[in-house]
Order: sequence, then structure tokens, then C-alpha cells
Amino acid sequence: MKLFIQELKEKVLSGLEVSFEDAIKLIEIEKQDDIDALLEAAREINFHFNSKEPGLCALINAKSYLCAEDCGFCSQSVRFDTRVNRYKLMSPEEVLESAKAFERKGTKNFCIVTSGGELNDKEFEQILDIYQLLKKETALNLDGSLGFLNPERVERLKEVGLRRFNSNLQSSREFYPEIVSTHTYDKRIETLEMLQRGDVEICSGGILGMGETREDRVKLAFELKPFAPHCLPMNILNPRPGTPLEEQPAPDPMEMIKTIAVFRFIHPKANIKLAGGREVNLGDGYQEKSLKGGANGLIIGGYLTTEGNPIQADVDMLKRAGFEPPKAMDQKAQEAPATAKI
Repeated sequence: MKLFIQELKEKVLSGLEVSFEDAIKLIEIEKQDDIDALLEAAREINFHFNSKEPGLCALINAKSYLCAEDCGFCSQSVRFDTRVNRYKLMSPEEVLESAKAFERKGTKNFCIVTSGGELNDKEFEQILDIYQLLKKETALNLDGSLGFLNPERVERLKEVGLRRFNSNLQSSREFYPEIVSTHTYDKRIETLEMLQRGDVEICSGGILGMGETREDRVKLAFELKPFAPHCLPMNILNPRPGTPLEEQPAPDPMEMIKTIAVFRFIHPKANIKLAGGREVNLGDGYQEKSLKGGANGLIIGGYLTTEGNPIQADVDMLKRAGFEPPKAMDQKAQEAPATAKI
């Protein structure tokens, strides 16, 4: 198996692609020494194609309202009694305050996230105002995760400074109906196609540990390939009370980091970013192991409805894994509160 891993690594380093069948063989690896070889190969691929500066992103949950969709993992759906904090779209000034706080901590990338299938016309105009203000008042790279789009909205967002847009596929096409019934997988694919045509950078990944199979995980990686995502967030389910997946067993952390290593073989140039659920499911040890085994980024400062690691702890972990976080972030994180309020 080690010879097979080595051959696939050389294939990827030479600019060729691994096949679906090859990826299935990788994700089926069971022996620990073979998994270690896989992680080391993924690390080599990562640093061959990508710099040692990790891809880091902070976000704000700018609208935590009653979403009509029924995504089984989400605590912001009107269909589930989750008791999370609910509020309408924040004002431009509130979002700017959060953005500046992250910028002072050394963050370069800032993502505005809103709940719901799509923004209404009034909300969308407010969002445009927010991006214009952030572009004027900060030097941040501005990203968004604002639900479903149309070509006109893609164009207008780009005009006001949007760099990158997040729309996760979440799972394989086959598994998707198990977790969502209110919209189709094709709807998500259409959003990515619009972003591609509009020349907006794509952020798209998924959630591991929802009950999917290993094959489903590989299928997700290949569903993403036509879109060559700049950023590929890997969430690991953190079951939210009141959601249909609240009783889902915690996944094997080694299985998770092995999966992320396989994603590196399939997406050698992407910023594969450890995202929601990493602290709960991987702890410090497995997070660091994943960063040494193919992952090359983090969402920092917290998530939509849950808190994250202290920023300085993440900076220290990245350095132990061989990355070079921005010096400004390292210095500022030491001065910052333990966690960012979002």
C-alpha cells in the first residue's frame, strides 16, 4: 500500500489527477502505518503546490433568523426547536465593528454569513451597503455566504468588493436527500456555476460525520472538482440540540483526518480549511495531525452559533504544524481576548 501511495503522490506532483477508483483505495486504508504514509504524502503535496502561510478566515453571523430550509444539521431552521439566538440582519455599523475587531487581530479575510435560502430585495440592498462600507473602512479581503443567488446579484456583489463566495455542497449527491428535502442538489450546483461564470472565487466544501459512507465522501470531492474551489472548508458535524442529527454519533477522528488527506490528493491546490466542529471532534492533537497531513487553513474566532479556539491557540498550533501564520496575527492574537465575539 505504501508503494501505491507513493506512486499516486508522484502522479499528483507531476500535475496529473487521481481517479475515483484510486481515491476509494486511499480512503479504505485501515493500517495505521499506511495512514501515516498517506498523511505524509498529503503534506508533501500541500507544500509543493501551496505556500506555508495558512489560509485563515474569520466570519460573522450577520443574520440568524428563521430559515425555511430543513437542512438536518442546522440550528437556524424554523422547522427545529433549537433555541439559538435569533436576530434580523445586522446594521452596516455592527458588521464593521466586528470586521475591524478581527482586522486588529491580524485577520486578512472576513466572511459575512446570513441564514436563509436567499436574501429578500431589501436585505440584499443592505448587504451591498455593508460591503461598500467594509471596502472603504478596512483592508480586508471580503467574502460572503448569503444563500442562493442569481446572475445579477453575483455581478452586483462583485461590483461592491466581494472577492469570494461560499456555497457548500455539504455531501455527495446521493446522500443529500437524507439531510435536506426543501431544495435540490442541483440548486447548489447552479449557484456554483453562476459564481464560476461571474468570475467570483469559489469557497465550497462539506460536512463530514452526518452518517455518510466513505464512498459518499469521495463522491463529494469529485463533485467539487469542476469548480476548482479556491477554498474548501471541511466541517465535521457538531450535532446541535433540537436538530434531526442531534443524536448522530461522533465520528472517528482518525477517519476524519484520513478523509481530509484524500481530499488533498484530489484537490492539490485548494485551501483545505478545517472548519466547524474541528475543536469538538478532533481536539488539539488531531487538528494538528490534520494540518501536518494535508489541511492548510482554519476558520478562526468562532462559527455561526458555536465558539471556537482562542486565536492564539490556533496560531501556536499552526506553527507547530510547520506553517507560518502572518506575524501581525501572532502578535495581535496575544493581545486579544480568548475568543472573538460574533
